Amino acid sequence: MPRIVDHDAQREEMLGKSFELFADRGYAALSMRQLAQGLSVSTGTLYHYFPSKEAIFEQMVGWIAARDVLEATADIPVDATAERKLEMVFAWIQVNRSYLQKMLLLVFDFQRHRNDPQARSLVAAATSQYRLTLTEMTGCGNVGWSLVLGMLIQGLLEDDTLDPAEHLAALAMLRGTGP
Repeated sequence: MPRIVDHDAQREEMLGKSFELFADRGYAALSMRQLAQGLSVSTGTLYHYFPSKEAIFEQMVGWIAARDVLEATADIPVDATAERKLEMVFAWIQVNRSYLQKMLLLVFDFQRHRNDPQARSLVAAATSQYRLTLTEMTGCGNVGWSLVLGMLIQGLLEDDTLDPAEHLAALAMLRGTGP
């Protein structure tokens, strides 16, 4: 009897697993053959779902950004205060800091190798999901987004100097709720 395959679930599973492969190797260094091998599928199966490495990367970035936004906000009560929302979003960022830093490095690598309007548009669309969610949930605006990005980059460069409490206090001050 033929196996019944949930194609949407299969696609999502490949998108999720492909992140680690891209993050470990870099955008330019990873081939479709290596992706297929790392995903434990045949090259033909990979091409059935994605016509190119660019397509899998683009879909992966969009899918991951949407998933992250849902995860970051899933437990936040609708009636939570702005301060509580800020604390909960920031807690999610802290728990997922290493992963978010990998995502930043991968996006930087992608832009370095694909500095064209389509690539810039892809990155802008994905990052706007994160930025808009942070802004809507916390009221911190673009400056809050810049602070979060700075915190993640600082953690890559000077991990031992990172003080998450200071960043949370700075975000609270941006909202006008801090000291």
